[in-house]
Amino acid sequence: MPYAEYECLQVPEEMRSLRIDKNTALVMCIPDSKDDGLYALMIIDWLVGRHNEIVRIVAQSLNYPDRYISSRLLAQHDLIKYSKNELMRFLESRCVTWGEGGKLNYNLKQLEYQLRKELARPEIETEMRGFQWLGDAFSGGNEMKEAIAQRDLMPDTIDRIKMELSSPAMASLCLQKVQMSISFILKSGSSLGTHQAGEMLLADYMRNVLCESSDSLPSTCARSEVRLTHADCFVRVLRSLVNKDPMDGVEAKYKAELPEDLAKPIRDNKATAPSSLIEMMASFAESRLTESYLGENYGIFSIVESLDILEDEALEWVKANMPDESYLLKHWAAIYRILKS
Repeated sequence: MPYAEYECLQVPEEMRSLRIDKNTALVMCIPDSKDDGLYALMIIDWLVGRHNEIVRIVAQSLNYPDRYISSRLLAQHDLIKYSKNELMRFLESRCVTWGEGGKLNYNLKQLEYQLRKELARPEIETEMRGFQWLGDAFSGGNEMKEAIAQRDLMPDTIDRIKMELSSPAMASLCLQKVQMSISFILKSGSSLGTHQAGEMLLADYMRNVLCESSDSLPSTCARSEVRLTHADCFVRVLRSLVNKDPMDGVEAKYKAELPEDLAKPIRDNKATAPSSLIEMMASFAESRLTESYLGENYGIFSIVESLDILEDEALEWVKANMPDESYLLKHWAAIYRILKS
C-alpha cells in the first residue's frame, strides 16, 4: 500500500520528557512508526485526536452527519483555526448591547452559533506516506509521477550525462541526492502538481529548497537540462550508470530456478517486453524482496495486479506471457534475468 494508516502507538517512557528546540536533530521532526520518528508521529496523533474530539461534539450538537477527510487531501479550511482574540472581537462587536441603566446584555446564543459554525469541520483520517530515507531502496511506488507528470530526457541529453558521470561512485552519490529530492517533493503533496512546477530545474529545487550545493549534481548537462518533469527518467539513467544488479540483495528464497517449460515462453517473447516491466521488477526486488516476509509461493500475476504497480502495456504482456499461477514469487530473480539478458 502506498499509504499506511497509523493507529495509536505507545510512547516509550524516555520520550515523555523530551523537548524539541532549535538544537534538536531534524530526524526527531520526521514522523515515522519507529525509532526517533515516533516522537513526531505521536504529536501528530495527539493533535488529530483533539481535533476530531471537538468536531464530533459540534457535529452531534448540529445533527450533522459524520464527515471525514484524508490527511493527504487536507487543506487549511478543513482545520480548526479560531483564537481567543477572534472570539472576543466577535463578542464585543456582535453579542453585546447596552440595557437600562447602562447594564450590559450578552447574546450568548449568537456567540454559541458562531462557535459551532467555526468549529464545524470534518474529522481527519491520518494517512501518511512512509518517508524515503537517504540510502534506502528506491521503490517502484516512490516515483515523481505520483506528484508531477513525467517525460523522458532527449537521447542526446542522456548521452552527455553518461559521459560526464562516467564514474559509478559519482553516479551513486548523485542518485542518492536525487532520491532525497523526490522524497521531499512527494511529501509536499498536490502543491507541486502543476505544469509550471514540472518545468523547474532539478538543480534549482535542490539549491533553493533543500539548500544543497551546486555540485550535488556533478554534471553540467544535468544541471542545465534535467527538470522535475524528467526526474524518473534521470533516476533510471543514474541507476544504469551505477550498474548494480538489483537481484544481488534479494533473499535466496526468491532466486529459485525457473523450470524450462516456464522459461521458454518468456525467453521467446522477451523482445516485446516493455522496459517498464523490467524497471518495476528491479525496483520491487530492491524494496520488497530483500527480506523474507513475503511468501515465495504467491503467484506473480496476482501480486502485480493487486498492487497496481504496472503500466497497462506491461500488465498486458504479463497476462499474455505469464498467465499461469506456476510463475511464483520464488522465480522473481530468474524471470528478471531472462528479460534483462
